[in-house]
Amino acid sequence: MPSSTPSSSLFDRWSATYDLPGLQRFTYRPIHDAIVAQLAEAHPSTVVDLGCGTGQLTRRLIERFPDAAVIGVDFSAGMLAEATGRLGPNPADHPALVQAEAERLPFGPSSVDVVVCTESFHWYRDQAEALDGLAEIVRPGGRVLVASIATMTGLGDDIVRRLTSRGGRPIRALPPERLRRLLDRAGFEVVDQRRVPRLGLIGWPVLTDARHP
Repeated sequence: MPSSTPSSSLFDRWSATYDLPGLQRFTYRPIHDAIVAQLAEAHPSTVVDLGCGTGQLTRRLIERFPDAAVIGVDFSAGMLAEATGRLGPNPADHPALVQAEAERLPFGPSSVDVVVCTESFHWYRDQAEALDGLAEIVRPGGRVLVASIATMTGLGDDIVRRLTSRGGRPIRALPPERLRRLLDRAGFEVVDQRRVPRLGLIGWPVLTDARHP
């Protein structure tokens, strides 16, 4: 497992407060609910929770798919430490937790049925490369569900990226059409794309459901 890098230090620090009840209830819970509802009719054998953070959604996926192999992936050692505490210290009680970057996932070709990615895609260094990698590991007929903050226009995305670059970790808040084009380019077919309502000042994220033909 690679060591924590300077680029992950923000998330290592964030892991200590990530599970605050208000933050989870108003910011992340609506997205997790939408993901679980979107997968209501699914019967996967392997599910990857990409950018799993502290394992909140990972745990729900384990409960939703008790017969599936559920794997949580994050590049932050701090987040994974919190996830381990949530899912249980006994490895037999929780899924594999893997430290890896989204662009370098350690899975074989066509080995995964479903990938869910919530509130992490906008942080990825190379979003196109990450989607190309998902196209390799997702089986034909498999699905990728991406829930991410998204601007309304490409100009808004460019402005957000420039402003956040000053902090050393740019946010790439792709508007829905830009994300659709990246998915198309990677070989996915978008079948559903919609905003997920939530309270607070943070904008509504977009949930995109794409199939791998």
